[in-house]
Amino acid sequence: MLLGRQTSPTQAAQRAERMLRVQEALNQLDAIDREVLALRHFEQLGRAEAALVLGISQDAAAKRYFRALKRLKDLLADDSR
Repeated sequence: MLLGRQTSPTQAAQRAERMLRVQEALNQLDAIDREVLALRHFEQLGRAEAALVLGISQDAAAKRYFRALKRLKDLLADDSR
């Protein structure tokens, strides 16, 4: 049972590669895009809280968040080709 929960070397390498690809894609985003993604995902702030931190309206924060997600998705899609 204990061995069944361990990650294989191949799985660990694939995970590390995915993490590197995401980090590289994040580095290509504008600072504000990285910030809004970090606030929403890593800090787990809601739209209103993220807007307050960024000093923008909730609507602007929501638009910025969705645009940042799209940019990140596009960068990751381009990288996988």
